[in-house]
Amino acid sequence: MAKVRIGGPKEFWSRLRSISVKEIQLEANRPLSVAVVGAPATRLHAVEALRGADIARKNISGDTSDLREYNSTHPEDGFPESEALFDFVIDTGGGRTTDFRGCSVYSLADIGGWDATIQRIFDDRPELMLPLARSFPVFRAAASSEIIQQTAMTNAEFSLITGVVSAFPIFEIILPANALSDIVVLTKNQVMMVLRLAAANGLEVNYRSRMKELVPILLNAFGWRSVAREIVGAVPAVGFLFRAMISYAGTIAVGRAVQMYYQTGQTVTRSQAQRIYREAYASSRDRVRALADRIRLRGKADKVEQIEQARLEADKDQLQ
Repeated sequence: MAKVRIGGPKEFWSRLRSISVKEIQLEANRPLSVAVVGAPATRLHAVEALRGADIARKNISGDTSDLREYNSTHPEDGFPESEALFDFVIDTGGGRTTDFRGCSVYSLADIGGWDATIQRIFDDRPELMLPLARSFPVFRAAASSEIIQQTAMTNAEFSLITGVVSAFPIFEIILPANALSDIVVLTKNQVMMVLRLAAANGLEVNYRSRMKELVPILLNAFGWRSVAREIVGAVPAVGFLFRAMISYAGTIAVGRAVQMYYQTGQTVTRSQAQRIYREAYASSRDRVRALADRIRLRGKADKVEQIEQARLEADKDQLQ
C-alpha cells in the first residue's frame, strides 16, 4: 500500500498547520473558580503557592481564574451555598465543615502536600489540567510532565503499530495506518505538545510566537525518523520495538528541552540534549514492551468482541 506523498517543505508545513490552535486556546482559557479554605495564615501560603510569581500579574491571554478565600466551607464564614459555584475547594487545614456536601474538597494535610494533591486533582478532573496550569503556576511542572509523557506514549504506540505494518507487510491489509505518512503524524503530535506546553506555562499559543521552539522539531523530524526506518529494515522481527523506543525518547527529549526553555529562558546544550535522550531511551524499553503487551491484549479483546457480535447476529437471524 503506497504511502501518502509528503511533498516539499511548504506542503509538509501546511499539513502541520492543520492542528487546531483555537481548540488548545479554548481548552487552556476555560474559566476556573477555585476556593481556598482554612486559617488565614495557612491560606496565605496556599495562595502564594497557587499564584507563584504571577501573583501580581495576569496571563498574557487574560486571567480567566477566580480564586476566593474563606475561613471554612460554612455559610457563616461567607462560603456560598451554591454547589456549582466552584470547580473544587482546597482545604489548607480544618476548613471543611463536616456537613459540607458541595463540590470536591482536597485537603493538603490529608492527601499529603501539594504534589500528591495536584496529582489527585488531575486524576479526578483531567479536563482541568491545562487551564489550571495556565492560571496557577503551582500546577505547571506536573501538567508539563503529564503532557510530555502522554505525547511520548502516543508517539510510541503509533510507531509500534506502523512498525509492525512495515515489518510484516501482510498486516497492511488489516492495519491501514501506514497509509498515512508516520513522519507527519509524529511531528504533528510533537508540535501539539509544544503548543500545549506553551499554554500550560501561561504563554501565547500561536505559530508565530512559538516558532523558535517549533523550528528544531521540523528540522529533526526527518533525522530520527530515518534512523528508525533503518533499524526496522535491519532487524524486521524486533525493529518495530526499537522504532517505538526512538519515537518515545525523541519526544521526551523535545518536550523537556522546550519545558526547560519555558521555565528558565535557557536552551539546552548539546550535551544536555544527549543526556536527556539517552535517559529517555533507557527508560523506554519497559514502557514500550508493556505498551506492546497492551496492544496485543487489546487486539485479542477486539477479536473476542467481534466473535460475540457475530454470534449475536447469527442468533438474531435464527430467530427471524
